[in-house]
Amino acid sequence: MTAIVVGASSGLGRALALELARSGKPLLLIASDARDLDAMASDLRLRFKATVATLAVELAASADPGARILASLADLPPASMLLLAVGMSRSDDDGTLGAVAVGQLLAINLHVPIAITQALLPALLESRGTVVGFGSIAGTRGRSRNIVYAAAKRGLETFFQSLRHRHLPSSLRVQFYRLGFLRSNLTFGLKLPLPVAEPADVARKVVAQLQRGSFARHEPRWWGIIALLVRNLPWFAFRRMRD
Repeated sequence: MTAIVVGASSGLGRALALELARSGKPLLLIASDARDLDAMASDLRLRFKATVATLAVELAASADPGARILASLADLPPASMLLLAVGMSRSDDDGTLGAVAVGQLLAINLHVPIAITQALLPALLESRGTVVGFGSIAGTRGRSRNIVYAAAKRGLETFFQSLRHRHLPSSLRVQFYRLGFLRSNLTFGLKLPLPVAEPADVARKVVAQLQRGSFARHEPRWWGIIALLVRNLPWFAFRRMRD
């Protein structure tokens, strides 16, 4: 059964691909840079004797990314796992973005994962598989930063809640992670108020949970306490949290 990693060239996506290859899963890796994907695939084949296929596609510019993925699965075992480690944020997402930039953020953070999931849903239901989405602590409560990004991630969580409501874990495992700060090129050099998680550590936990039913949780788990506090903070105090 094939595991599909969307956003395979990102820090978390790359770590997920490595962990899945280590476990012996045939892989379909999807990202925008063909050269990066080819190098990853060669490395995983050499190190783990893994079956690895790749698909290079500009996801944000594709109206129907799921169709491209279905075509790429034709010569692979049936899809049983879909991991949507795709996302994008901008430092200037503060309410001043133009329509094109807003559209790009909504496309990659919301449209792409929903469209791909909808396209692959029949195959995942047939294999009684797993779909994994990744949200963000930014979606806990709207702030003056990451405005469009946070809105998209909150919308994605609602979509995954609907999937969980519609499908029993026996027919489709629906798993959603609300990620805290993750070490990546987006957080490099930033002075963050709380510890940064390593993509490899998160990937190991995600892969270990793939067969364990449906759920939504924070990762690392202690972020759940932070989110609870932020959600219940009185407005007069919350409005001062601008950094």
